[in-house]
Amino acid sequence: MTSRHELTLHEKIQLIFDNKDGNALSHRRLAKKYNISLDSVSNILKHKIEYLNGYEINQTQNVKRILKDVNAQKLDEQVNEWFAQQRAKKIAISSPILQEKAREIAESLGDRFGSFKVSNG
Repeated sequence: MTSRHELTLHEKIQLIFDNKDGNALSHRRLAKKYNISLDSVSNILKHKIEYLNGYEINQTQNVKRILKDVNAQKLDEQVNEWFAQQRAKKIAISSPILQEKAREIAESLGDRFGSFKVSNG
């Protein structure tokens, strides 16, 4: 099993350009070049407009992802912390349980109208 490798925003932009026009690399070659999964390559290319726009706006080449707001970052941190605590207790957590906990945390952070939507990712 390989360790998870998350690309910086700059690396994602390079991957997008490696996939463009005449010298386009295949998804498989991009995955090998950047040491990521085929699913990750597909996901990056699917969201390339967002990455290109974010890159222009931020110009911070070492940013791994663009967080939409402070609450999104807090939500990520709290969900990850809760998940790690459950795993440390050797409690198996299914996707629906994790999603429900994420909804609860979002509500505790002020999402009173249910605007937060969970995903399978």
